[in-house]
Amino acid sequence: MKPLARVILRMLSRPATVVAVSGIMAVYTLLYLWLTGDIAGDGMGGWQAAFPAWERAFQTRGPFQFEPVGLIGLGALVWTFSPFNTLIAAALGLLVGSNVVAGWWLWRTPRQCGLGRTSTGLLGAIPALLVGGACCAPLALIWLGLPIAGGLASLTPLLVPVALLLLMAGLWLSLRRLVREESLR
Repeated sequence: MKPLARVILRMLSRPATVVAVSGIMAVYTLLYLWLTGDIAGDGMGGWQAAFPAWERAFQTRGPFQFEPVGLIGLGALVWTFSPFNTLIAAALGLLVGSNVVAGWWLWRTPRQCGLGRTSTGLLGAIPALLVGGACCAPLALIWLGLPIAGGLASLTPLLVPVALLLLMAGLWLSLRRLVREESLR
């Protein structure tokens, strides 16, 4: 466990890594909230915030979708704030960002795969992007109005926990590879 903690601390000690993970997390969180309908347009302009319904925080709209407890308006954007939806989106965003950065670090050490630098690319980050998109892809198809969306809509509630587990497993495997690579140096 100590070598794994050492790799994580080494990654977090670099400001560029923290900025990259934070940036990917923010973009993913906002995209997730936009596609689930928590953030939308048609605001009245200006700034407003009201949180009158904290007692609804634990009420669900569906699997892994919770009722909003307040409203935040900023210009043309309106955010119907649900703490649990935001927490789920941020957790998935953090895992996607961490997986992408870990994939980047693995790309920077291509000896692990036995491949040359030109052939590896960012292949290590592709699974993170695919799994991270598993939650939002059906919602994006629904948002775009594509016919296949109806079939995928029934799978959406299952994709959130599956994506969460796969992202955690992918990050763990990437970090283990980084530990192994560090021990080879």
